[in-house]
Amino acid sequence: MTDPRSILVVKMSALGDVIHALPCLHALRTMFPRARISWLVEPQFAPLLPGPPLLDEAVIFRKNDLRRLSLRGRLAYLRELRRELRTRRFDLALDLQGLLKSTLPILLSGARRRLGYCEMREGSFLFTKPVRGPHADGHVVQRYLDVVRSLGPIPEETVFPLPDFSAETAQVRALLAAQQAPAPWAVLFPGAGWTSKLWPAIKYAQLARRLAELGLTPVIGGAPGEAELGRQIIQLAAPLKPADLVGRTSLRELMALTAQAAVCVGADTGPLHLAAAAGSPTVSLFGPSSGERAGTYGPLSRYVSGGAECSPCFKRRCPKKTAFCMDLIDVETVWEACLESLAAGRQAKSDPQKSGPQKSDRQKSDLKKSDLKKSDHQKPGPQPADGRPARAESPTSDA
Repeated sequence: MTDPRSILVVKMSALGDVIHALPCLHALRTMFPRARISWLVEPQFAPLLPGPPLLDEAVIFRKNDLRRLSLRGRLAYLRELRRELRTRRFDLALDLQGLLKSTLPILLSGARRRLGYCEMREGSFLFTKPVRGPHADGHVVQRYLDVVRSLGPIPEETVFPLPDFSAETAQVRALLAAQQAPAPWAVLFPGAGWTSKLWPAIKYAQLARRLAELGLTPVIGGAPGEAELGRQIIQLAAPLKPADLVGRTSLRELMALTAQAAVCVGADTGPLHLAAAAGSPTVSLFGPSSGERAGTYGPLSRYVSGGAECSPCFKRRCPKKTAFCMDLIDVETVWEACLESLAAGRQAKSDPQKSGPQKSDRQKSDLKKSDLKKSDHQKPGPQPADGRPARAESPTSDA
């Protein structure tokens, strides 16, 4: 089969999911250096994508605008999208979203060869061929890469290509300097798209104090809608006063913030995945979702879980009317995971290695918390021989 000349990648949202798909772009460009590659994305996530030579263009899909239009307006928008896509003459389309909303532009593109990842939902599998590869039960990053593997051998190294954010780096440093927050920084992201993923504010405050004792300056980050939660944590951390950048950074400034952090801590949410992609040490907290399937990816990543019997349930709201599984995660365990991740960051500078997300040494997510045993700090959680997580448990989250 001849190499594709024009490739469309469809991964519109959300923040964490777009980040997980970025290694596919690196693999595609390595495999097909002469192909034109376009990426269909929602406008708020377009700043995540690098430009040429890796990606030729980002095609914007305005889903929210489409919802507000009348029927006649929607039809006119889709006709214009069809015209725009058909001018690229795509001969290959990769659906990494696997939903009805991604099926429509895939069909409008006119690409005759349409491939999708192994969990095509909402009837999308009727129009796009799902690829179930060797990592179908593994981490979502590798599941997406399995789609590219079906086209031929891919690079051994998993690379997250990010855009240049050097200008934003200076802007973030200025924001932190204005709050008298010197480096090194420990960035906490307490918000989450699901209420079931929220870790108690008092525990974030207690962790901030521990990190400050280590010589790190705590910084609270997040989206504008999480400002009240950020203020609550800062009040609970008194007399310590963490820097407050909640709602004060653009997406690229968020990249710059996480890239400069000594460690980033938070729930299973987009900023943590961005931090891991930027190469920073991370500790992610898992309750209703699966760390093995969607933990922050890379050798500097650790994840912890309270070990609730009902976890992971993949529910946005806890059926017990509280974030029960998140409440079980104690500050001491997260603190020790931070120490592990920081140590891994120091070691990586002299002995780089590749691996998938690792459990904290005190966290075995398949066991009850009372059954956990502390093990050697250099020993990763149970993984298969290739260093990737052993199994998957759900469709992609909306982190």
